[in-house]
Amino acid sequence: MKITSILLLVLLLLSSDKLLSQDRIIQSMDSLFNLFTAKNCFNGDVLVAVNSKTFYQKSFGYRDHELKDLMQHNLIFNLGSVSKPFTSVAILQLHQRGLLDINDHVLKYLPEFPYDNISIKHLLSHTSGLKQNFGQIETLEADAIISNDSIIPILSVHKPPLFSKPGTEWIYSNIGYELLALVVERVSKMKFSDYMEKYIFEPAEMQRTFIPSSQKITTFLPEGVREKDLLVPHEYKTIADCEVSPVDTLNFVQQRNAFLVGSENVYSCVEDLSKFDLALRKNTILSKELQQLAYTPFILEQGDTAKDLYAPIPSYFGLGWFIAIDTTRPRIIWHKGRSRGSRSVFLRVPEKKQVVTITDNFDYAAVDLKGISLLRTLNGESYRNPVLISLVQKLGCETTSGDVKTALDNFEYRKNTERQHYYISEEEMIGLSQLLISTHKINEAKAILSYSKSLFQNSSPVYSEYARIMLLENLNDSAAVYYREAEALSGEGEHFLNGVGYYFFSSDNYTFAEFVLKLNTELYPNSGNVFDSYALVLDKNGKLPEAIRAQEKAVKIAAESNDTLLETFKSNLQILQQKEK
Repeated sequence: MKITSILLLVLLLLSSDKLLSQDRIIQSMDSLFNLFTAKNCFNGDVLVAVNSKTFYQKSFGYRDHELKDLMQHNLIFNLGSVSKPFTSVAILQLHQRGLLDINDHVLKYLPEFPYDNISIKHLLSHTSGLKQNFGQIETLEADAIISNDSIIPILSVHKPPLFSKPGTEWIYSNIGYELLALVVERVSKMKFSDYMEKYIFEPAEMQRTFIPSSQKITTFLPEGVREKDLLVPHEYKTIADCEVSPVDTLNFVQQRNAFLVGSENVYSCVEDLSKFDLALRKNTILSKELQQLAYTPFILEQGDTAKDLYAPIPSYFGLGWFIAIDTTRPRIIWHKGRSRGSRSVFLRVPEKKQVVTITDNFDYAAVDLKGISLLRTLNGESYRNPVLISLVQKLGCETTSGDVKTALDNFEYRKNTERQHYYISEEEMIGLSQLLISTHKINEAKAILSYSKSLFQNSSPVYSEYARIMLLENLNDSAAVYYREAEALSGEGEHFLNGVGYYFFSSDNYTFAEFVLKLNTELYPNSGNVFDSYALVLDKNGKLPEAIRAQEKAVKIAAESNDTLLETFKSNLQILQQKEK
């Protein structure tokens, strides 16, 4: 009897210590997110679950900032790229059912696809060599409604060169996952959204998750979900604005007339994501074996591992998921996402049955760091400072509301004395310069790019953008110098300036396109592909005889080097010669 009493006492004491420990962790999480809101760098919904039970859940800020409509738990967000793991599961389900083989070429399922050496697995692992987005291609179709069905016709017409040989390099690609959604439809003979509902959302009991089929989001709400269950995203209208504004996503006014699925546009909430994690851990929607394949780093042809060292947690990439590289801890399987006006992060630790989900409707950066800080707090570990604000946005605001010299001085001061509170994005710096150029503030853009060259000394995009400023100022010799520097820094060979040239071409700026593509022929005089591109823009500029000579050069080089594009170059030459008759 005495022994039993002692055991009970020990168990009670252990249970009490555990509760105290949980309370301390929850207090730490509260303190962390109270700090985020005090610093005005978070507005959203948070869920931490352990062993399928909610450990921590809170909502912060406003559903609609202007109306002061408070954020509620389980409001529905566009998950952005957190949609990709769902697409991966769908493809792997079809593989599991024997309806496709992920090792097959895409051509087997999409016969009109214009590349013959890309496999389903290449698309899943972001190793297809396809660029990230439509980029310049979509601007060529500016008046068209772009959907997944538009992708292959556009690729077939414009045939953009692959960035690298499939299977040899990891290049994050939205187009790849949009093609995978097409594969799901062709193989299953179902609409992508219907397939996802039947085979993933319903079995996982995700009752507040859906995929719209067009920009009119409210017409696709599941039963029991109301319009006010959708959050109102917010963003700075431009990188130079000083205040965030609501994004009209209920009518979904976008910068382009496009709606794509597979890479984005799964609408869900934090609790449903926790259910998705549970369905995976229980092997309800996908076998354990195929999950392990998805969570295994993809091996490139040369034996290296597909990885993203620039992620907030340096990570490998498998089939639809990032896998944290740090092997001293249990595996973190994760993905992050962004749509206009909102961000999300989904972190899973299957071995410990832990899941962290955060959705943020102010489009703040570093939501992924906030998720990691929660996970580290849960496990009693240290973490990087997650309270980060865009220093470039401050630069943009101060440039447009004051003068660029003062703004750059303030930028330099904050960078040197308050760096821990800010992040500095090369992409945002270039975006700010492009915005200033578009509003005819060339001198301001030039000053910012000049500063950026010292800040990002090995940045090919920065030097390329500075070269564009030189072209705008009719300083062609200087532009050539900076484009050569950008090309050397890029490591992309002939593809870099070809891409720049096609960007100008697609923007109807044929003069700049001709300049850049001519420069590329000087850098790569033995490339048939370069002369083929140059011929295209010469023809567009009304220089048919010169275009024919350039195309003849492309054919000659291709014939001498046994280039697989020889027949394409010959066909293009025949088209030009027909025009001359």
